Amino acid sequence: MSESSSRASLYLTTLSSSLVAFGFLARTEYAVQFLSVVIPVVFLLGLFTYERLVETSLEDVAALESIQRIRGVYATVLPGAAKYFPRPDGPHGPNEMLPIGRRASWIGVFFTTATAISVVNAIVGGAGVAILTVQLSGEPTPSILAGVATAVLLAVLLGLYQEHRYGALRRSLRTTPPTVT
Repeated sequence: MSESSSRASLYLTTLSSSLVAFGFLARTEYAVQFLSVVIPVVFLLGLFTYERLVETSLEDVAALESIQRIRGVYATVLPGAAKYFPRPDGPHGPNEMLPIGRRASWIGVFFTTATAISVVNAIVGGAGVAILTVQLSGEPTPSILAGVATAVLLAVLLGLYQEHRYGALRRSLRTTPPTVT
């Protein structure tokens, strides 16, 4: 959790600092040049941050699953021990393992830190496309539409990617045989 929080904070701090710096340059002749350098850097940092947030989330889910398997072994050691080592699917532990990363529905992809970062980063990417398009064409309306379309497309693609990764983990956890001896 610490790494995820640090990475998300680093990305958002970099983005915020860039926006503040742009605010100082907005009415100067250097504004577009500044954005042409900063937006790709912030966007790449956002992609790297997003990927690592997905990875750490998957690692957490896999570790939690392993802990649950260990608890399953401990629950069989002595008669009555099961009440001290509840399973999420058993009578004693509905909250022991929340369905983080194991939701049956794709809706769960909306409730992760990785998704929050990916949506913000998609907006950064869309803004970059809009600025580039307006610089090339000089037309603001098509540029705004191109930026919005890019942001939506990036958000959807990153959400699909994250759901794909969670799906692969779910399949892996279902096919991993228990190591109880």
